[in-house]
Amino acid sequence: MKEETGGKKAIMLDLLERKMDKATDSQSVSSKGISSQGKSSQVISDEVTSQDTNITTSQVINNALVRESVRVAYKERPRVSFWSPKVSAILHYLKKTVPDFSKSEEVESLLEEVLEKKYPELYDNVTSEMEKI
Repeated sequence: MKEETGGKKAIMLDLLERKMDKATDSQSVSSKGISSQGKSSQVISDEVTSQDTNITTSQVINNALVRESVRVAYKERPRVSFWSPKVSAILHYLKKTVPDFSKSEEVESLLEEVLEKKYPELYDNVTSEMEKI
């Protein structure tokens, strides 16, 4: 049994190392691009930050795609999943220590709050579309 657990752990560690290697490779590639373009890392960082925060202001919301997304969310794939040992550990701890704690309700609440702040126009459009149903 220990070998099986160790095997799974070794595979997970190997995957994490590969992920870290890819991130390092990406950073070195982008660093090369920065020096060839003559931009400082702060300028690049500022550009990425401004692009990230202004994503909804430069995007036009496609209402047909919003309707399709709402339909898919209700009928085909209402669940969202992701891999995060840290989040899993925190939610497990809370489930064991807080009476009537619901992992799903907590994640839903937190994600909706963040998505509303990051993508306000899209959030409003999806909310409106859901109210029609």
